[in-house]
Amino acid sequence: MKKKITVALAAGVLAFAMSASTSLAAFTDVSPRYEKEVNYLITNNYAQGLTSTTFGTTNSIKRIDAAVMVARALGFSESSNLPDAGFTDVPKSRAWAVNALASRDVISGKTTTKFGASDTMTRNEMAKVIAIAYGMGTSLDPLPFTDVNQRFAPYVGALVQNDITQGKSPTKFGAVDPITRGEFAIFIYKSDGLSKIEPPEVEEVS
Repeated sequence: MKKKITVALAAGVLAFAMSASTSLAAFTDVSPRYEKEVNYLITNNYAQGLTSTTFGTTNSIKRIDAAVMVARALGFSESSNLPDAGFTDVPKSRAWAVNALASRDVISGKTTTKFGASDTMTRNEMAKVIAIAYGMGTSLDPLPFTDVNQRFAPYVGALVQNDITQGKSPTKFGAVDPITRGEFAIFIYKSDGLSKIEPPEVEEVS
């Protein structure tokens, strides 16, 4: 019986690995620049492709998609039962991710009732989410970028200080530029390797 279980487990692991590899190979838009990072996200079930053949590497990432990736990277899942964040524009199937990140003050809405789920995420917003989610306490000061305002400067500085990202030029971070799914994959990959944080113990609500 023990031997059968071991064989079954091994087969399951092999099937999962083959599935992840096949999924990555099927993506026609993943260049070598993003291959390692996208493979990491797919293998760990942090993200999926936009279609069976495209990851959407150069597409701007939506705020809701970014929330799902970060929530999964932090160990949350659809079974996480957390207080509702109160956003009316978040699909029910993905509310768990927004609720999880809101419970840790990782994300905030555009208003008290709107998350901006379908809006594209800017590089500034990405910096804030990643820096808080992964507990990056240090920050580069003074910041060399002239396009980053005071609100986001600590988060951008934290990412630069931790070698997660750099500016688009020595003086420009591209603060309000949309971030692509490929770029976001790189930031998740680097941050996950820097500091893997366990999800907090939160009492479930009925």
